[in-house]
Amino acid sequence: MTEATYENIKALIESANQEGSIMRCVFKCPVSGTLVEAQAEIQKGRGLGNTAKRSVKHSISRRIRYGISRLVSSALGYGIAGQAADVVAELAVSRAMSKGDQVYSEDEKQATVVQAFQNVSAQFAWDGSRSTWVSAQAAADVLTNFAKLLNDRPVGQTYDRSVLARMLVEVARADCNLTDEEKEFLAGFISSDLGSIDELAKKPPLSPAELAETSGGGVRDTMLMIAWGLACADKDLAEAETRRLAELAQGFQIGDARTAELKRFAQQFVIDQAMDHVYPDGKLDSAAQAEAFRFAEGIGLERGEAERVEIRYRKRNGLV
Repeated sequence: MTEATYENIKALIESANQEGSIMRCVFKCPVSGTLVEAQAEIQKGRGLGNTAKRSVKHSISRRIRYGISRLVSSALGYGIAGQAADVVAELAVSRAMSKGDQVYSEDEKQATVVQAFQNVSAQFAWDGSRSTWVSAQAAADVLTNFAKLLNDRPVGQTYDRSVLARMLVEVARADCNLTDEEKEFLAGFISSDLGSIDELAKKPPLSPAELAETSGGGVRDTMLMIAWGLACADKDLAEAETRRLAELAQGFQIGDARTAELKRFAQQFVIDQAMDHVYPDGKLDSAAQAEAFRFAEGIGLERGEAERVEIRYRKRNGLV
């Protein structure tokens, strides 16, 4: 795949300002002019030489979980211009103060800018014809339906975000109690202003009345789709998870046909994330490809659909 480097994102940098140990960045699409905010923490010793993705060293499941985490973080208020949650800013200031006036090299700062871009890279696509990254809107023809819906119908209201956080915890614990690993995974994208994972797990199941009070206009579709994505990330869809997701769809008053479509969007997105593992250096790894197709079968996505996901991935990343 085309990997984000400082050289190929440099033209997108509208601003990159250091605040203590935090780099706050704004990236601008050269085609649409869309602005996307992002930030990352500067780490001593992390330069441009060691910011490359290491998908090849990780399992497909881990790659998929990373992709889900990144997208859900955006949905819950991180990284989208004009929607960054206050808690993110507070955390950044706190970390910056704790670091004092530590001096960082230009290499470390640039590596952090790359990391910030990677944190919101799901909102961009590589345009091979222009040899640059462009925004989701400018590359809609090759984006996953998951990313399109997330961009078109973001979850921005505080109440909606809180309901989505509870949904994700409910789905994750539908078939059993939450493990420490699952808690850590969920905590990676559910911000503290929405409650701790343990606090959310103790709440009663969302009622139809609570679900009915969420925003309309397609936001409920996005929320249900994200929940399906979380369920599919573990490969084996448990019956209890599927049952709870059906109940959530009913509470949202989303019909069976649309629910099935949102599930398919989630399945396609999960396999799209697996493609980073299949093409770790822009070259096909046949063994990883076979593993990705087995994963697709495990979550109920037909082989033909999985192959089309792979083709769109190659188009988006300028691969032959």
